[in-house]
Amino acid sequence: MIFGRAPGKAVLWGEYAVLAGAPAVVVALNQHVVCEVAKAPVYRFAARGFKAPAVQFKRPPVHPPTSRPAALLAWHVLELVGWKRVGPASFLLNTGAFYHQGTKLGLGSSAALCVAVEGASAHLAGEVPNFHRAREAHRRFQGGQGSGIDVAAAFFGGALRCQDERVAPLQPDLPPWRILWTGEGASTPQRLGRFTAYLKRGDLGALERLGVCSERLCQAPVADAVREYASALKHLDEAADLGIFTPAHRRAERLASRYNLAYKPCGAGGGDIGAVFAGTPERLDEFAAAAVAAGLIVLNLEISRHGVEVRA
Repeated sequence: MIFGRAPGKAVLWGEYAVLAGAPAVVVALNQHVVCEVAKAPVYRFAARGFKAPAVQFKRPPVHPPTSRPAALLAWHVLELVGWKRVGPASFLLNTGAFYHQGTKLGLGSSAALCVAVEGASAHLAGEVPNFHRAREAHRRFQGGQGSGIDVAAAFFGGALRCQDERVAPLQPDLPPWRILWTGEGASTPQRLGRFTAYLKRGDLGALERLGVCSERLCQAPVADAVREYASALKHLDEAADLGIFTPAHRRAERLASRYNLAYKPCGAGGGDIGAVFAGTPERLDEFAAAAVAAGLIVLNLEISRHGVEVRA
């Protein structure tokens, strides 16, 4: 049995702006997906956590199994690693840690799975995990969309600055932060489609402002810079009709302002998670108690210093 394990992520800032060449900061989180692989007489794919019926093939399928999400994700990885080099095997893709009471938390489960599957498959093929291969597999799985920063977090771990094709550890220390979950899911592909339509319209002032704010925040990650960035993100949200700032996010933002904290949604979706930033951990603890009392869910998450891990 081979085990591939990879962490989830949160994009602290730079969502959308990174697609236009600006820097973004992503952190790997201490929630992990696991891919278990064992040699078998057929190719078999099953899932835990997300709902996906098991499916098996006697030989590598020529076309992507689009109606089978677990098999589809692994198919893109195995196309790049090489079906014959891996050989027939049974794959179990487990994302249970990325769900809360049956609802996905929005921690980058598909990217983490691509990394975990690629790592385990590479081991069977006699290789080490390959970041570029995992990123390409996830890009294909998403229909060519996305920046790849979620794959970078899952592969390398830690806090990363990502810009264009460059990935490097974040140099300035992050201010104290905490992740909240709104209790709602989000459709990232739907919002990326709206963003593409916005780009085609040609008036990119809101996106350019967001990129400038992201660069400033990378240089001085403090609460005031987060607020400036959040304001620019709202401007883009309105200009592109993305639906990022849902009522739940606005409720969290109002609560954070009462404690003089900075809040913003995380990632490309309009539900899922948000981040709150403070000057001291004690202020975060006070806010967390109030957030729970207000019906928000504070996730007990920390940075995962390690990325993909493979063991036999």
